[in-house]
Amino acid sequence: MNVIVIGSGLSGLTSAALMAQKNHSVLLFEQNETIGGITATIEKDGYKWDWGQMLIPDLSQGEPGRKILEQLEVSDMVQVVKSYRENYFPDFRISKPETYKGIYWRKDYFKELFPESAEGLEKYYKIYDRIHDIMALSNKSDLLSKIKLFMKFLPLMRKKNWSAHDLMEYCFPGNEKLHMVFTGILADYVSSPKTFPGLIIPTINAESQYDERVPLDYGKHEHRSSWTYIINGTGSLVEALAAAAKKYGTEIKTNRAISKINIKNGRVIGAKTENGEEFDTDIIIASGGAKELFLKLVGKEHLSEEYINTYLKSLEITESVFMVHLGVDYDPSVHQNAAALCYYYLGYDVENAIKECKEGIYHEGEEGFLAYIPSIHSPQMAPSGHHSITIYTIAPNNPVNGTWENNKNEWAEKLLDIAEEFIPGLREHEQTRIVLTPEDFRERTYLDYHAFGGTVPHLEVPPPPHKTPIEGLWFVGAQSENFGGVTGAMTGALETVNQICKDQEN
Repeated sequence: MNVIVIGSGLSGLTSAALMAQKNHSVLLFEQNETIGGITATIEKDGYKWDWGQMLIPDLSQGEPGRKILEQLEVSDMVQVVKSYRENYFPDFRISKPETYKGIYWRKDYFKELFPESAEGLEKYYKIYDRIHDIMALSNKSDLLSKIKLFMKFLPLMRKKNWSAHDLMEYCFPGNEKLHMVFTGILADYVSSPKTFPGLIIPTINAESQYDERVPLDYGKHEHRSSWTYIINGTGSLVEALAAAAKKYGTEIKTNRAISKINIKNGRVIGAKTENGEEFDTDIIIASGGAKELFLKLVGKEHLSEEYINTYLKSLEITESVFMVHLGVDYDPSVHQNAAALCYYYLGYDVENAIKECKEGIYHEGEEGFLAYIPSIHSPQMAPSGHHSITIYTIAPNNPVNGTWENNKNEWAEKLLDIAEEFIPGLREHEQTRIVLTPEDFRERTYLDYHAFGGTVPHLEVPPPPHKTPIEGLWFVGAQSENFGGVTGAMTGALETVNQICKDQEN
């Protein structure tokens, strides 16, 4: 078959490599000069930073992301390291202890802080272990695992439609601080705890994220997913997948944006670039924005009202981010327990913070920020004795209290003002910087509206599925049914390629 892949992010590269490996003729189109989307690594004056991906699940031996790399024979190009992240709150800090204190040391610490919630913490961690067992079993296809999966899920049936807020109230009624401990991460998703599925909360709060010494196999439980950093940044993953795609014969065309998908009698027949080139094809695998793909490249006339109303009008996606990348000549990690990554939450009302961001109100860093120092785990990302650090926070695409064009520098200084309250010396030791606004991310991703984390799990709003109503057109990436995330993009691409090949056989 002739296959066109649109976009060279992780989902596009994975799709292209897998289809080419199966001896299909693959053309991959990328609108930028360089490949990788926002998974690429950027460089200036000898310092390197990622566009944003950090602690990543499922890339260790035997896990889904690693299996794809092995299938493509590029696993040795992507090295990872287990590590941890810190969390700061206005009244307390969650720091990895110097001496390992066991699998549930965070639970014990929370009991010291909130003795009135001791019983609720036991409830939460029972649900936590059950959910992680279910996640592991869901990746197995044998009959015994399916039976175990059913039995594990039975006690949670009544809770399957709970929101994150419902789960928190069940475990910690009225305790806004413990609510924030477990749902603060939803600020990254810009997703309300009242609409985010509650049973996902334990999966995005894996204990091994906070201490790499927490075992992934213990007791009678199923294997837990690892959380790792990619050595030398996520650009290493881009390079590996691109190498695989090229090895199997994919032709990558950069500086080529697709402007139209040609359709005849409900079936894909080709694509047209912005400069007027026409390419015939049997299959198109498109990544990127859902609305941009279906409403611009495809056109409403090829879609039913039901499809538009279900998947496009109510599309639930994240907002964007504002980043300040710095190269510094000292070690800022001494201020965050030697961690490469720390989340600084400066309030407890995540619901209001999310609401304001969706309304276009940029908080200017006052609600919190993240500090990520990739050179802690990858010294090659900065000159000897120096470090690369990224300070970033969620931000609306179109702020109502200013504009990115006019306020970029002012807001960068304000964000650094706040960051330096916790990490002194950033500007004193600054050697270079790159500031990235939502406008930069929109340009990089070729989107009208940048969603840093893609689609968001929602109790009522489904994401667009990989298989589209147009025969021969498939949708992958962060705004498709696999949601955002590094390994999600890769496994979603694998599922799509497998389904395409299965359909061709039938």
